[in-house]
Amino acid sequence: MGLGQFFGKDKKDEEKSEQQKLGETIKNLSDRIYELQKQLNQRTSEIDQLTMQLAEAQKQADAARGAASAEQMALSATQEALRDANARMRELEAQIGQLAKEKAAMEEQAKSAGAAIAELAGGKLGLAVGATAWVQKAGGKNLRRRSAPGLNSQVHDGLAPGTQLTLLEGPVAADGYHWWRIRTTDGREGWVAGEELVTAPE
Repeated sequence: MGLGQFFGKDKKDEEKSEQQKLGETIKNLSDRIYELQKQLNQRTSEIDQLTMQLAEAQKQADAARGAASAEQMALSATQEALRDANARMRELEAQIGQLAKEKAAMEEQAKSAGAAIAELAGGKLGLAVGATAWVQKAGGKNLRRRSAPGLNSQVHDGLAPGTQLTLLEGPVAADGYHWWRIRTTDGREGWVAGEELVTAPE
């Protein structure tokens, strides 16, 4: 083997290693978005529940005010109920405000992570809408072509290593991967995991 071939191989190995590192970074960011989305859904559920509790507390406060007015504040129990209802309303409003702030912060983190994925996937890895890509040959496994982004979507078929594709849309983060809508040279379309794609035939 000549020196040129030796150094050429080193350079190719180095590029592959760099691409693998970028793929791992993208997967980590996708995982982070997935976890943030779960937390966002939880926060949304908590806010919805607290909002319902707040509406109930407001009803109780209105009822207490009506009773207090009718009896002209004669019953201490009614006054106590009114104070409790107003205190609960203030507590719920504070909790909703705090959860709304946390949710906004999580949405911003998810947005930043998504932008990082787009930069890595669309720029440094060379994957971009309109570009040509190939199913990587490493591992020798077929790449599943799906009906939608995500591991729970329907599988149409498997694309053999080395299959040439055109990228139509993406990336879309789901289930720890970033997904691209593709079209094969024989006209089949669907979604595939971008981690299994390369920007040059191997």
